[in-house]
Amino acid sequence: MKKRTIRRILCAALAACLLAGCTGAFADSGASSSAPIGPYAVNFTDVPDGAWYAEDVKLCASWGIINGKSATSYCPDDPLLRGEFIKLLCMVGELAPYSMDTSRHWAMPYWQVVNDNGVLWGLDIPGTPAALNQPVTRYEMSVMISNLTSNVYNENPVSLDSPELRMSDYNSIAGKYRDSVLQAYGKGILNGYDDGAFHGDRTLTRAEAAAVVVRTGWVAERLEVADADEVVLPETPEEENPGASTLDPADSFANNTAMISGNQLTDAGRAALFGDSGKTYFTGSEANLSDYIVTIQVRTWDINSSGAKYTRTWNLQVNKAVAAEVQAIFEEIYNDPEQFPIHALGGARYTDALRHSWGCAIDINPVENFYCNTTTSPYTAITGTTCFKYDDSPYCITPDSSVVRAFAKYGWGWGGGTAENGYSGWSTTADYMHFSVRHDGG
Repeated sequence: MKKRTIRRILCAALAACLLAGCTGAFADSGASSSAPIGPYAVNFTDVPDGAWYAEDVKLCASWGIINGKSATSYCPDDPLLRGEFIKLLCMVGELAPYSMDTSRHWAMPYWQVVNDNGVLWGLDIPGTPAALNQPVTRYEMSVMISNLTSNVYNENPVSLDSPELRMSDYNSIAGKYRDSVLQAYGKGILNGYDDGAFHGDRTLTRAEAAAVVVRTGWVAERLEVADADEVVLPETPEEENPGASTLDPADSFANNTAMISGNQLTDAGRAALFGDSGKTYFTGSEANLSDYIVTIQVRTWDINSSGAKYTRTWNLQVNKAVAAEVQAIFEEIYNDPEQFPIHALGGARYTDALRHSWGCAIDINPVENFYCNTTTSPYTAITGTTCFKYDDSPYCITPDSSVVRAFAKYGWGWGGGTAENGYSGWSTTADYMHFSVRHDGG
């Protein structure tokens, strides 16, 4: 985990560089009342000294992390917009935008970089003005916080016994939010209200946002949560070139015709994935979702600002029935001489009834590997911006790449397979970022 003393310096510098000329309430992360007040004098007349959020607001504003709505007004009870919260997370995660094109929306540069780093996985928040101008809910905040601490900070998850005794409405939380709420609560970043409930449907206020920034950026400032235990995931080998996986590819779920045949799940396959031979996908609201969707740890290569390869570790949610083969696939990719770089990675999500909702699909580098219409020339991007066909980015997945080979070895298909590049492919579209347990990549 990054040291927060270093984060203070970097955050202040990043805020100073990116605040100028940008719309929105937030610039960056901060510390809490135990950290030094920054260089900017603040005097918000609507933030009483005794308010529970006063020190957090004062600290963040003094470092240029959070702006008031005027020189003297912070408006602590106003709702926070999604675009504003996304900008906050971009900055608290030290995720500098690689483009400041604000022609579509002022928050679009921040949406791109947090989306690219897996912070928005599991949420249906497109980079459109209509979506970014909506108030952010506490549920959405929980998902983004959980993704940030996992995919950007590389923190291990936590376990918490009897969360329903701590949050009176915990059992009514939809399954797609429940684990994220538990992680954000268990790590001491969010807490409930005085009535004992979490109230995830409520919008996040600007006062709450200041506290979230502080607790996210500095572990020492997080709330004490009794009996919250860190779940230490299996360590990835430290040696430079560990051996190949011991899992026989023939034993993978995708290669097992008793589980999936002709790209269709069998009764046995549905029972293995969902615990019910009559079920076809997870909606995210199931009470037993955590019995089937598990968090695994994989490592990949990425490229730093100097152009050198370095190792990243990711916490990835997949169905437990395919967990071993997903780990084996990424081990193959990591150990391949190509050292294919991955800077965005996503697994299970519940926004549709397709393979991500099975916990059996992986998206890799979505910005550089777009979902596109293949009937146009050039292809028209539906999601993303580039692919190997039109760009030489090292993040673009090619038909002969180690990524495609590793997934294929274990029976997984690639959504980028087209007749033009030697695959049967899909009829009118291709999804270059997408791999799934179905042989056709669907």
